[in-house]
Amino acid sequence: MNASKEISQLIANANEDDLRDIVSGWVDKYSDFRDYVRNCLCPPVEDVDFGRKLSQAIDRETKEFFSRHDVREATDWGNVYNDLIKPWSKNADSLSSEKLYDLCDVIVKEVGMQVRDEDFYGDDWYGDDFSGYIQDIMDVLGNVAGLLIIREDVNHEILDSLKKLIKAAKKKDVIDSYIDSPYDFILELISLRQKADEVTCGIYDALIDENLGDEAGAWVCRKIDFIRSMGLEDEAHKYMEDEIEYPDVCLKYYNELLTAGNWQEAIVLLDKAQTIKDNGSYFYSPRTPNWLELKQQLLVEHGTLEERIENLKRLFHNSYNDKEKYYRQLKELVDADRWNEFYHNLLSNVTGYKVLDEIAPFLIEEGEFDWLFRLVSESTAKDSTDYRTPLKYAGALRQTHFEEMQAILIRTVRAYAADRFPPKKKVNSSKYSYFRADLESLSELGYAKTQKEIVEFLLQEYRFRPSLAKELRSIKLVTDNE
Repeated sequence: MNASKEISQLIANANEDDLRDIVSGWVDKYSDFRDYVRNCLCPPVEDVDFGRKLSQAIDRETKEFFSRHDVREATDWGNVYNDLIKPWSKNADSLSSEKLYDLCDVIVKEVGMQVRDEDFYGDDWYGDDFSGYIQDIMDVLGNVAGLLIIREDVNHEILDSLKKLIKAAKKKDVIDSYIDSPYDFILELISLRQKADEVTCGIYDALIDENLGDEAGAWVCRKIDFIRSMGLEDEAHKYMEDEIEYPDVCLKYYNELLTAGNWQEAIVLLDKAQTIKDNGSYFYSPRTPNWLELKQQLLVEHGTLEERIENLKRLFHNSYNDKEKYYRQLKELVDADRWNEFYHNLLSNVTGYKVLDEIAPFLIEEGEFDWLFRLVSESTAKDSTDYRTPLKYAGALRQTHFEEMQAILIRTVRAYAADRFPPKKKVNSSKYSYFRADLESLSELGYAKTQKEIVEFLLQEYRFRPSLAKELRSIKLVTDNE
């Protein structure tokens, strides 16, 4: 056996972790090998062998799906989409026309013509329904075909070849029986291009109306650039102003205003964008930015102190996850002698289903325990079995409202148990462990005596439920921390 064959055999039999260690060691030592590995694993998208990569991925995801389920053979199209198709689609604009056609060809042959009825037999409950990802891949196909058809260098030969490919796919298609396939739409685009013998606004309009993968806004942006390419700057600008309900278009307009140094107009635009969003009339886009955040960035550089404060208030009220960040920024900007009145007004204007949970951290920080207790009381008044809300804030209210919280906890826990565990009602015993864990936390919060009273009551009242009693007896009762 020669040296080359010997190495090949060693690699074939090697452990994957050992191979990774060998490659990593060489990458650390040799820069040329490092560049080689980078180019192999992450080549420029123009150099990617779409067919080989997609075929390998589909084969792998089919085998791995079967090994997990061992019932039916199907493909995890979610991994295929997220690992390959989606990243390729993000770079599709930069591809040459030849490479765009190659990508269309590969998606049609490796996905469209390979999908079978079995791929639609999954169930969300078991996590094996991949029909949504097949739809995503088909939407990418439609958009990539659109990018190809609007290329000026695309000739009749390429269009005829694409038409032949799509018609062949339609003959084998099972996708359209379950979800929408883009085949008829692609044929419509080809027809529009061939009849006009040039790229027209009508092709863009068709792609905008079809809105494959919620990409209508991106196609509006491309149409704006197309109109400009014909020397119609005023028409393009008017069209852009009329279409700002698309987040992609609004962001394009905003960036152009900033490039031109028109920050005042940019703020006006952001206010319009936020109004459209607040009115619920925005077209969906996964790329929608936070318009108020963008405005705040401009106000930091160009606005007054009061303008920054007012916008931060809007950010605070509109935020789901970043309220603490905006609260901190407001506290830094508002004068200390105004802060008490300011935060009272700010927190009083928070509305919605989860007001308590949204403002509780700030009430605790500001020492507003009477306010917090009032909200807890109001919450339990609406739902007499809701012991988890008082439990959540029992620790914070221990020093100021201990007796009141003790009474609420006892009352709500008893009401919960009476509602969930009455005689003759079937109860999943797993529910008991969650209930026990909640009661167990009482001693840590400083309510050990309360815990003891509750547990002893439940053991007596629900002695007919041995599984519940077993969980309750596992709680280590203490009485020295109240």
